[in-house]
Amino acid sequence: MAHSRLTMDDFSDFKPSTKQRRLFVPHVSDSDDLLWATQVTFLKWGGVVLGSAIHHAAMDGSAVFHFLRTWSAFSRDGDRAMVNLPCHDRSRLCARDPPVVHPDALSIFSPKINLPPQPGPLVNEVVAFTLGKDQLSTLKHISGGDSVSTFSAVSAHLWQCMCLARQLPPDAATQLMFSANVRRIMRPPLPDGYFGNAIINLSVGDNVHAITSRELSYIAQRIRDTHRRVNDELVHSAIDYLELAKRDDERPATGNLPVTVIRVVSWLGMPSYDADFSWGRPLAMFRAEPNRGGFVHLIDSAQGDGSVRIIMSIEAAILSELKRLLYAKFDNMLYSKF
Repeated sequence: MAHSRLTMDDFSDFKPSTKQRRLFVPHVSDSDDLLWATQVTFLKWGGVVLGSAIHHAAMDGSAVFHFLRTWSAFSRDGDRAMVNLPCHDRSRLCARDPPVVHPDALSIFSPKINLPPQPGPLVNEVVAFTLGKDQLSTLKHISGGDSVSTFSAVSAHLWQCMCLARQLPPDAATQLMFSANVRRIMRPPLPDGYFGNAIINLSVGDNVHAITSRELSYIAQRIRDTHRRVNDELVHSAIDYLELAKRDDERPATGNLPVTVIRVVSWLGMPSYDADFSWGRPLAMFRAEPNRGGFVHLIDSAQGDGSVRIIMSIEAAILSELKRLLYAKFDNMLYSKF
């Protein structure tokens, strides 16, 4: 528990920063072997900040939000709390004996990237963009209509804008990386309340010319089709692949992603604002520490107005151009739609 002289008025924009990470999230070293550490900070004049450090290998976003909802329900309602108890059975995600990797799986798995050394100091800036409900509706219409998810439409738009803003060579290979929650994909599905990490990393690639010149519907369909190819066999192939490659014990690579790669992490549709500890719904929920360059987080608006926040860490040199592309293209889309 901690106390701060800061007030809610000191937070003009809710987005990650190194300062907020130091202020509100407990420091955890590699030797601590902790899965979860939380610091409760009381702000001046009544605000409360709950900052958590979480071992992502042990739990994914669905598990984290399930834990927060359960914790807040017990804090708020005590013995009267209605909760869905967690399931800790790890046997369903064990590798097969012997491990077997389906040949089709390798074409959609997200490969481990060896991050190249930076040629010089690269200045990244954490930015937050908002796409309103009407903009999202237009974007989905352009990207294929009701058959395309908000995630696929927004990711396609971001991928195209990033390639243009970075002025990548047309013949360069570019890649979009994202995760798939396999809880409902596995047969039988994982139990409700499964507590663990049940995501696999996927990727879709193309050349820069195709991404920058083709319609958004083409890009969104590539993303959607990659996700739809994931079935129970491919999930087990992913687990077996990790077992064979002995990658579980390796530390994640650090540094910025190559400029040809972006990774989109979706919290869309998750109960991000349901953790009511009897103080009311959270005013904001976001990753405390800035992402590495090339990482993007999508999260629903706290206002519940159907908008989506895009939080990303990008090169400061392309920020103005990316913002122009992101919103100028919407003006063109709205015009062409009518």
